[in-house]
Amino acid sequence: MERSIRAQVVNVEHLTAIEGKTIVAFDLELSGTFPDDIIEIGAIRLQEGADSVSVFHELVHPRTFINRTVRKMTGLDKDDFKGKDRLPDILPAFLQFVGEDAVVLGHAVGDNDILSINLALARIAKKTGQRRKFCPPYVDTVRLAKSILSKDTTKFNLEALLLHFGWRAKQKHRALDDALGAYLLFECLLKDIPHGIPSFPSLFDTPSGTEIVLERFERNEES
Repeated sequence: MERSIRAQVVNVEHLTAIEGKTIVAFDLELSGTFPDDIIEIGAIRLQEGADSVSVFHELVHPRTFINRTVRKMTGLDKDDFKGKDRLPDILPAFLQFVGEDAVVLGHAVGDNDILSINLALARIAKKTGQRRKFCPPYVDTVRLAKSILSKDTTKFNLEALLLHFGWRAKQKHRALDDALGAYLLFECLLKDIPHGIPSFPSLFDTPSGTEIVLERFERNEES
């Protein structure tokens, strides 16, 4: 499966090539049982000149069971998924939200999230006969951080990197919060690029973007 996915990573030296593109930051939460058992999708879409930040957020009825570690990390349990749609009903709506020409962004998005979506699409295709792949160009904030930050940086998880820039998530390991956190980290990393800062929309360009950030994140006074 990994070899059949042709999504192209956008490295720091190629960021100027995607200026002006729609950016969709997203994150998934999984059941912990299988890599295609997606239980939550969170995403935000930012467009240059748009007057708001678009949000996609859905809980997905698990295909299997949610393991104990995931329940502890996310705070989600089986009661949260009562009445929720299953992935074959939700995934098409997410793909429509992303659109055809967007660049996606996330923390380890290429190694994890894009792969999980393609595994899920392949499984769904076995039942429907409708084959589809999810291969957008993507920005991986882990790779970006390793390219931009000091060699002394040793922790590259999302929480540690956001704390490095003075931000703390009010809630961890939830899809929408991590999608927002990844884009917030992206904005912080852009300011550390030594040879000119590429131009991308900011979460703080619009009232809706500012509101959703301050609702889910706070400044860390110790940084």
